[in-house]
Amino acid sequence: MSVRADELARGRSPGGAPAGSLLRAYGFRRLLIGQSVSSLGDWVATLAFIAAAFALTNGDQAAIAVVLVLRLVPPIFAAPLGGVVADRLSRRTIMVASDLIRAALILAVPFVGIVGLYVLAFVHECVSLFFLPSRDASIPGLVPDRRLEDANGLMLAASYGSIPIAAAVFGGLRVAPAHLPLPSWFRAHPTALAFVFDSATFLFSAAMNAGLPLGRGARHSELQLFRDLLEGVRYIVRHPALRSLSYGLVVSMFGGGVLFAVGIGYVHQTLGGSDAAFGWLAALWGAGMALGLGAVRLLPGGGRPREFLAAVVACGLVLGLMAMAPVLWMAFVAAVVFGMAFAVAIVLALTMAQEQADNRVRGRVMGGVQMLFRAGLGLGALGIGWLAHAAGELSLPVDGNQVGLLAGAVLILLGAAAAGGVLRQRPS
Repeated sequence: MSVRADELARGRSPGGAPAGSLLRAYGFRRLLIGQSVSSLGDWVATLAFIAAAFALTNGDQAAIAVVLVLRLVPPIFAAPLGGVVADRLSRRTIMVASDLIRAALILAVPFVGIVGLYVLAFVHECVSLFFLPSRDASIPGLVPDRRLEDANGLMLAASYGSIPIAAAVFGGLRVAPAHLPLPSWFRAHPTALAFVFDSATFLFSAAMNAGLPLGRGARHSELQLFRDLLEGVRYIVRHPALRSLSYGLVVSMFGGGVLFAVGIGYVHQTLGGSDAAFGWLAALWGAGMALGLGAVRLLPGGGRPREFLAAVVACGLVLGLMAMAPVLWMAFVAAVVFGMAFAVAIVLALTMAQEQADNRVRGRVMGGVQMLFRAGLGLGALGIGWLAHAAGELSLPVDGNQVGLLAGAVLILLGAAAAGGVLRQRPS
């Protein structure tokens, strides 16, 4: 790619002057649009997976849990391998191929039983975790200098901001077969239209990603998974800032998992609230995340490590406050603050990982980030959920939900202390 073309793709005028809005960066704009549409389809399909599992098992709640667990297990191996591939092959090709494979997989869901649904959900998530490291490793080459926080914030907003819209779209697609002149097969499989919709969004994303101004990963060498994976692990272990960053990243995601695990029990059992109150709590968490994404833009670039640690500490303190002061209105305020701190921590973690990693290993580093995202959520949800249940069987001055929140708070603060080495990161 010529220097002029590279500057335009990154949203810069020839000569190095900023071209204005981040969205004027051609490559990033294509990626963001494709991801916005695809993420909408992903959330619609998530709801369809849950509804299909529920229907196929005649209302077995455990079937829903299995679907959700299958979205957490694949990162243990798929994300790191996806990172290796992202450093050896064309990242654009990986993203396009992943979109096309997922489009085909998701179309097959309405034709299988519950076991087939589990298999497709698992394989689909594995393919996604080949896509994500390539996407995240590509962003620094698509945006203007010093705009990574904004770019990651927009990508995070694209990934999660469509949840309310997805719920409405799923509801519409769910009832559409009864009101549209569609084949009778759709009426017999009421979630099928949602899966068709998701497949179409993957095809749109593939078309957008096919035009990204990207080349290969770091080098044109032979792909050797074990050797390359080991090289990536050694790189992170020997890099003090990345090693410390991983501690903070795990515990911040752990905090999100804690709220997933005990949130509804905390509202119902500890606060004496209703399902509506839990809905408000979740909505306020989302509003806090939106505020956090906006706040990131106001942060000075030089203070990222301090701000990252402050956000992680804030997550822990908020959970501790919710445990020790179980009052509904305070829980609502805490949900907003937690959402803000959570979003700031995630965006800054992504940005620092992208800046600290050399391009030759950036795919593997971002694969590790995706693994830590899911591992932290899973540990928080499963571990603290189990602890809260076990503590609820004991005679304690606080209930199991409060014990879970307090334990989560302590672990997050300990993790933040262990992540203090991120303050010694080398300048980007």
